[in-house]
Amino acid sequence: MQNGWFSKRKVFFIAPLMLALVFILACGSSATQAPATQAPDTSAPQPTATAPFVQGTPTPKPTAPPQVTTAPGNTAVPVPAVVLQDDPVKASFYADAKYGGTAKKGGYYDPSHYDLMQVSSVTNSFNQMALYNSVIRYNPYDGGNTIVPDLARSWEISADGKTWTFHLREGVKFHDGTTMTAEDVAASWTRVFDPPAGTVSARKGLYTPFGPSVQAVDPLTVEYSFEIGPPEAFMLNGFALEWHGIFPKSFLEANDYDLKRNGLDAPGTGAFQFLDYTVGEVWKNEKFEDYWNDDLPYLDAVWIYPLGDSTTRTAALMAGKVHMAQTISPGGYEMFLEDPEFEAEPFSSYSFAALWFNFEREPFENPLVRKAIYLVLPHKSMEEASSEFLFGYPGGNGWVFPGQLYNPPQAEQDARLNNNRDEAIAEAKRLMIEAGYEEGFKGVDFMHRNGKVPYYTIWSQIAQAEMKKHLKIEATLRPVASAVWFEELANRNFDVTIGAIAAPFIDPSAYMNNWYRTGGGENHSGYSNAEFDAKMSEIDTEPDFDKRYALVREASDILDDDPPVVDIRYNRTLGGWQTCVMGITGKKGALVHNLDRWDTIWLDDACR
Repeated sequence: MQNGWFSKRKVFFIAPLMLALVFILACGSSATQAPATQAPDTSAPQPTATAPFVQGTPTPKPTAPPQVTTAPGNTAVPVPAVVLQDDPVKASFYADAKYGGTAKKGGYYDPSHYDLMQVSSVTNSFNQMALYNSVIRYNPYDGGNTIVPDLARSWEISADGKTWTFHLREGVKFHDGTTMTAEDVAASWTRVFDPPAGTVSARKGLYTPFGPSVQAVDPLTVEYSFEIGPPEAFMLNGFALEWHGIFPKSFLEANDYDLKRNGLDAPGTGAFQFLDYTVGEVWKNEKFEDYWNDDLPYLDAVWIYPLGDSTTRTAALMAGKVHMAQTISPGGYEMFLEDPEFEAEPFSSYSFAALWFNFEREPFENPLVRKAIYLVLPHKSMEEASSEFLFGYPGGNGWVFPGQLYNPPQAEQDARLNNNRDEAIAEAKRLMIEAGYEEGFKGVDFMHRNGKVPYYTIWSQIAQAEMKKHLKIEATLRPVASAVWFEELANRNFDVTIGAIAAPFIDPSAYMNNWYRTGGGENHSGYSNAEFDAKMSEIDTEPDFDKRYALVREASDILDDDPPVVDIRYNRTLGGWQTCVMGITGKKGALVHNLDRWDTIWLDDACR
């Protein structure tokens, strides 16, 4: 296999980064806490599996690794099943596991705040998910292809699907030494379902369509109620997401249920507890000695380094400065596949890169203007321009995730107006005339995420040039750090903006509700379309796949005529790690922003 771009250019990008890496990765031994300065297809309910959990072994390196230069086929990952067995995640799973050591992960950027619930950025998830638990979890032994108990030892679902009752483990300790009760679980999930004013619940849109509420029945029983019974497999994924930790009710009340500033002090229940953090250098989590799951974790500590872009992470992993990194470059991925000292795998993940409009500012509330901009942006060219840094798929192909069951046939995608350049530009100009903007307009505040990351800059420059060339829209680019971008995005302090956020899991009800439905947790444009909302209500409860597929296509047609965003690309995350890191089974059923607990990861001698 040819190494392609990486073999030709690896020296080019590695050399200038090494001095910076030596400094960054050597720091942190005396770090002190500092504030930051700036899945699976679930189309129908699935039966609960009762088969016993079978002990496995670490996944061997494939003899015929997948090629990332070819997009995966149109085959959906199976819906995670459930193993109803107490404590399936056990230290004894790996009979030869070794205790101790510090794992070093190549991370992303410094987070803008410390409340995992209020963001969908890997800058938080990669650092903080090891600190928390939820009622159930994705199985770390099979890459998230099944869902297993976590803080709940068992649960029941009523026949109509409207009542979910979870029975909690006894004696679970928070990191401050207090004991967890159902009141803490209910308070933690109440802020997910119904956050107070000023607090963002980034994935609220997954749950809102079903009318959720939660209450403590007794100290070890918590009951979730829904006005409309959600599909079982869908909501199991909703409960398994690692974004939603459990915190003491008293701590939440003391902080008005907003952990953006005091989140580092918030006691979790996870296998690791926060130790310290130096902005720009290292984030440190240490083993929680009173973790409820006996003899886990194996590691003494996990350190995460903010390494920025994919080429920097690739260089750090290649140099042995970190044990593991994700979102590595495509060229680096190909090299790691051929190197016996490394493992590499495309993770099940779709981060969503887009151009958002601010509906609160003229003329972006006008669907004709938005559709014109949608049509002139060259989706395929924008994806190709970032292909050296990221692996993924172009947007503009029907508003659903590529390579999944709801993706339209390729012939239908090719026939879309935006994929026929001359016709798309002509129609865009006609729409601008109809909207009263034949001569375009000026003074557009075009914010984009992290000017130090090449692909955000490339996409923004292409969009700026194409809007001016074809529509006479003049915009001024305003690059901001990732930490600032998320704050500005939430506050809608922009006219248009380019960046990326993460999908919760691969189901139209998950991402379409959250991103485009009125009031969705990450509906950052402020989009509202009553016809679309009504169609989503049908999609959310339709169990027949063929009927649901047709409904998804109808919803997509609505978005074509009234686009809420310009979907630029869907990123597929590439992960790599040294072979001496044991227990990583990839990320398959669960998306990449999960399976970051690291309680079942251990280091062989070569990593110590």
